[in-house]
Amino acid sequence: MSKLSRDAKVIFLDAGGVLFDTFVKGEQRIINLLLERGYTRSEVVAAIHIANEIEKQFITTWEEEKQYYERYYGTIAKYLKNKEVAKELFLFTHYAVNCELFVEVKQVLENLSKKYRLAVISNAMPSMDLVFDRLGIRCYFEAIILSSSVQLEKPNVAIYELALKKLSVCNEESVFIDDKKENIYGSEQAGIKGLYLDRSKQDLEMLLKEYQIWFF
Repeated sequence: MSKLSRDAKVIFLDAGGVLFDTFVKGEQRIINLLLERGYTRSEVVAAIHIANEIEKQFITTWEEEKQYYERYYGTIAKYLKNKEVAKELFLFTHYAVNCELFVEVKQVLENLSKKYRLAVISNAMPSMDLVFDRLGIRCYFEAIILSSSVQLEKPNVAIYELALKKLSVCNEESVFIDDKKENIYGSEQAGIKGLYLDRSKQDLEMLLKEYQIWFF
């Protein structure tokens, strides 16, 4: 069994894939809704294919995100010759409104927050910020660092260094948990101990127990 350094004071966590996720993925959510509206699968797939050709710039503001999705969903609606579809897709298939907590996460955060300072480092659009309120977990985190806000992305070492600075903590006193190995590599390049969460094998609680950082 592995063991975390006694010096650890802060645990940084990724968001999507670690704390919560959309259990029906993006394009499938669009397909499901439009099939219910009576469109054929071939029509929907063709519309999505065209929308996916839209170039996505690095989005840093709510307005930029809104404009991107209006164009994306609008392209689908135009292909299907029904402009009202764009509004429905925005309201019902957008990532932020479809996220759900993994079952163990609320209790994990409750327990960890009694011992450690917690923060998030996530590659995400601005709307991700709302997910923490909708799921009732913002209260557990001292900081929520989104790539869209700081204009840096994992695994760039700079985003981890920024997170350390924001919490006024040393890398030796920190741990980072992510479900992507390249992001773990990035954290360790910044001197932060990285823990890889493979949800096909274990959940967050199991990972923490493996490193003896689970507190009841």
